Amino acid sequence: MKRWKRVILSLLLIFVMIFSGIVLNTFVFNPAYVRADEIIGKGEVNADVTGLRIRTSTSTSDNSNIITVVNGGFGFDIYDKVYTSDTYYWYKIGFHYDGSYTYGYISGEFVHEIIVYEEEEDFEEYLDKQQFPESYKEGLRNLHARYPKWVFVADHVGKDWNEVVENENAIGRSLIHESSISSWKSIEEGCYDWDSDRWIVFDSGGWVQASSELVQYALDARNFLNETNIFMFERLSYNSNLHMESGIYNIIRNTFMNNSSHDLSYNGTNYTYASGLLKAGQESGVSPYHLASRIIQEQGSSGYGGSISGTISGYEGYYNYYNQGAFAANGQSAVVNGLIYAKRYDEETLRPWNSRMLSIIGGAKIIGKNYINRGQDTIYYEKFDMVSPYWHQYMTNILAARSESITASKAYSDEIKENTALIFTIPVYENMPESACPIPEGDGSPNNLLKNLEVEGYTLTPSFNKYTTEYTLVVENDVDTIHILAEALGDVNSIEGLGQKDLSVGDNVFDIDVNAGNGTTRTYTITVARKASENEPISFTSEYTFDRDDHTVSKIALGSTIQDVVAAVHIEGPAVLKVYDKNDNEKTSGIIGTGDVLKIVSDDGVFEQFTAILYGDVNGDGEIDLLDIVRLKRNMLGWIDLSDIYMKAADVNRKDGVDLIDIVAIKNHILGVKTIVQ
Repeated sequence: MKRWKRVILSLLLIFVMIFSGIVLNTFVFNPAYVRADEIIGKGEVNADVTGLRIRTSTSTSDNSNIITVVNGGFGFDIYDKVYTSDTYYWYKIGFHYDGSYTYGYISGEFVHEIIVYEEEEDFEEYLDKQQFPESYKEGLRNLHARYPKWVFVADHVGKDWNEVVENENAIGRSLIHESSISSWKSIEEGCYDWDSDRWIVFDSGGWVQASSELVQYALDARNFLNETNIFMFERLSYNSNLHMESGIYNIIRNTFMNNSSHDLSYNGTNYTYASGLLKAGQESGVSPYHLASRIIQEQGSSGYGGSISGTISGYEGYYNYYNQGAFAANGQSAVVNGLIYAKRYDEETLRPWNSRMLSIIGGAKIIGKNYINRGQDTIYYEKFDMVSPYWHQYMTNILAARSESITASKAYSDEIKENTALIFTIPVYENMPESACPIPEGDGSPNNLLKNLEVEGYTLTPSFNKYTTEYTLVVENDVDTIHILAEALGDVNSIEGLGQKDLSVGDNVFDIDVNAGNGTTRTYTITVARKASENEPISFTSEYTFDRDDHTVSKIALGSTIQDVVAAVHIEGPAVLKVYDKNDNEKTSGIIGTGDVLKIVSDDGVFEQFTAILYGDVNGDGEIDLLDIVRLKRNMLGWIDLSDIYMKAADVNRKDGVDLIDIVAIKNHILGVKTIVQ
């Protein structure tokens, strides 16, 4: 009994010693469990980063020191900043991991320090004077807190957000690699082959059309107001006080251009890539940091692209560093066409490019003349042309500006960033969404299309097409309910908005949401106009031909403005004529085209409406040109399906449907041989 008492007393003594600090064991002092007090700041992994390693040391020679892997948005405490070279550094950090507070090291290249913004009256006044929307301000405030000398300029582009999105969604204009997740890729008309269940490739190497959701993400400047991606908005003209060889080296140090053995001689001087790019910037007026980033974007970090190998058969010794003129056409690959371009004579751009430096400097001159000096003076505007607009775009990769900004951000040391008034031109569009458009993340089935859509007992205008999302219907005053029916094109996640709907007098808008497995949603909209009671009669006359059976209007002269059309329709009774585009947005200026809708509108709602047909105008822009021929040929080849109204416009001779005779008639109109009669 006494022996057990001694054991118990011994255990109690040990217990007291542990918790009084007499016994110094690893539990009390192990830094994995006790949080220190010398925190010097807070940090966060950059939003665009995935798979960033946290290590027990700054060594990258092996992976045995990896603690964990984190993605963008991961937050941590900062204890120290450790430089492993003049420009490369690590943060010693503390973070919560596996239930404990843990210490480690994380690369400073992919993270940023969080500095809490304390309201500055002058800066707030500046933001207001620039007319930045509220949704821009949080990101700009955070940047200002970290880099108070930076200058943010609001560029009010003067273009409607939806218009810009629609134009950047044009087939072939915004591409993404086919290996991307499904929500990044478009299944719009002409972009996806439903028979083979494959995306259609528009550029060599497997580049397909980007989804509208991804285009909106890439267009929305608010997604990139962080200290890395902000450089897509940096002005790209050459600045002798700012651009240095050391900055160029920071960009190229982990690429084929670092310590390269390539012959970079030019006018009797032997250059390195860093000094050669600085020379190119001086001669072209373009930021050499941008030139370095552009080469990496086009040729990859390894530089294995055929455009700069100098060994392509028939083009030995020719180079095209920026891939200018490099696109697949005429049975030739993009690389070959780019080298054909490089081989042509042009004194102004130093062609033929039969040396590496001639290509680097001559190509830089083209970038300066055709882009930087014409108003496309940021990486963002090189991709998204707001000058021409839309067609003059250097790259088709929808995420090129994002990836190039990451590279460009490496050019400046922290000291330069903190003490230099770098200027960033940030686009602002009209009628933008209230908050930033998110990046799509789903990778399931992309199908969010309907096989059919109808209002029971009625005919929609236009006729149903799986790619057409806007429909209208006019019903009599005594109709107070309708029933919406739909069938999915194959398997979809869900369809919302079907069934019986109550009607008020006037316009009634019903959305039918089709949800795909990858998280994307396509919204079909039916606008049902319930007529007002006939207390006061409404009638109208015009030289145009109004067909009340199929609700179309024709004989409108090409080039007729909205004002011309409104003036040409004489209404008797309490109503006015309004014109709407195919997306049901009211048009108050510009010319009328196929697919525009003329609505007779009274105080009680839409009295009648008619869709315009301009024969020969197959794409709805109000003109007859080569684009109409291209669209018609694509339809005849089965690549796209033209909706009913555009097929009617394509039937130029009004008989036997659409055939080659109609194409010839459109060609003759363009050539001035014979005008198409409306």
